[in-house]
Amino acid sequence: MKGIGVGKYGNQIIPLKGISLLFLISFIVGAWLLSSCTKTNEFTIGENFVQGDARLQIVDTFRINMSTILLDSLTTSSTEVALVGSYSDEIFGSVSCESYFSLKYQFFDDLDEKAIFDSASFVLRYSGYYYGDTTSLMTMEVHQLLEEIETFDNGYLYNNSSFSYDPEIIGTVTFYPGPNTGDSTISIPATSLGELLFTMIENKDEAVSSEEWFTDYFKGFVLTPGPGNNSAIMGYIADAENLFFKIYYHIDSEYPSNESKEISIAINESGHPFNNISYDFSGSPFENISQGKNSISSSLSGNHSFMQGGTGLLTKIQFPSLHEVLYGERWKILKAELIIEPVKNSYDNFPLPDKLYIYDTDKENRVNSVLKDSDGNALIASFEFDEIFGENTRYTFDITNFILSELSDSFFDYEHGLLIGLEQEKFRETLDRLIIEGKTPPVLLRLYYLTY
Repeated sequence: MKGIGVGKYGNQIIPLKGISLLFLISFIVGAWLLSSCTKTNEFTIGENFVQGDARLQIVDTFRINMSTILLDSLTTSSTEVALVGSYSDEIFGSVSCESYFSLKYQFFDDLDEKAIFDSASFVLRYSGYYYGDTTSLMTMEVHQLLEEIETFDNGYLYNNSSFSYDPEIIGTVTFYPGPNTGDSTISIPATSLGELLFTMIENKDEAVSSEEWFTDYFKGFVLTPGPGNNSAIMGYIADAENLFFKIYYHIDSEYPSNESKEISIAINESGHPFNNISYDFSGSPFENISQGKNSISSSLSGNHSFMQGGTGLLTKIQFPSLHEVLYGERWKILKAELIIEPVKNSYDNFPLPDKLYIYDTDKENRVNSVLKDSDGNALIASFEFDEIFGENTRYTFDITNFILSELSDSFFDYEHGLLIGLEQEKFRETLDRLIIEGKTPPVLLRLYYLTY
């Protein structure tokens, strides 16, 4: 039995079936009478209103067209999350992530004449985010860039941006990921690079004498997934407090307990770190989306549509039959809901997004403004998770303002659609995914309205 409570992902479960129909009708009619008096958010077609003939009606049979679109590019610079790894499955195809960054120049103190180099490594801290199977071994490599990281004129870098790098590996590690274990860091040994830099500091080399010289010599680095069948993409915190290159050395002494020291060089946050996210949709239900098209109808992808952060996949919703409401007379819309359901069992291994946002779009599939609620805040879907039976898991958007605005001039533009996606930051720095059911049951547009 389902009641009001907290779902698997911390979202409220609301027993809609338990609400008395009489109570619902009374509540909505009361809300309508109040809005009629105040003239707030009113949308009315027809004249000769007769209050005694008013009837509440609910309709959810409007035809809805659903498709998957692919954005040309997605900004991934300055997200403070480094995504590294690769993953492949038969639904979303293959995706691989590389993370580019540079090191921040600092003034290096003179080394003790008895200083002796020990080792060096890149040190990263897990962000807690992962995508895929963390029970399998994965490999991560470090390469040195052959060119400096430079943004486009608008100051951004994108998921398809890249810079050339030396194929020689300067550091590698193979490990079992542990994003939620007690050990929150991972080290990638880079002895040769550390020894080179240690010698430069020791000899007061020109390359470490100023930021200009340092950046010219050490243009930057890229973290890449190693060869083989990596099964996960890991997130690491990419800021000056959590990503370093460390050189370890000691002071030679006649005493047995030699004094250990380190030189720590942090990531350059102003150096435009970013993630390159490449993908191959071959074999997926929407593989044709990458062959000269940036959208594919759900009717051509198994009656499903798809959404994924990082790769730029979004679900587009259009209402080709909504203009039919303009044919009627003497009615008033009270509420409009867009209801979508994830494909059953599609989230067994990948948790559902706890928050979905909805954006305005056009025939060019541009992501325009996010829809907002009556208080001016970004509109977020209410999430109902049926943990027991799995039959009534759904997201519901209150798009009343959008529908009223679209019909306010007695004309509805079919090309004016909606995009279902994540919050912008989540969309840029995660690979969170969603498969939306398009047939059984379909996506619903549910209108509550009065006729009179």
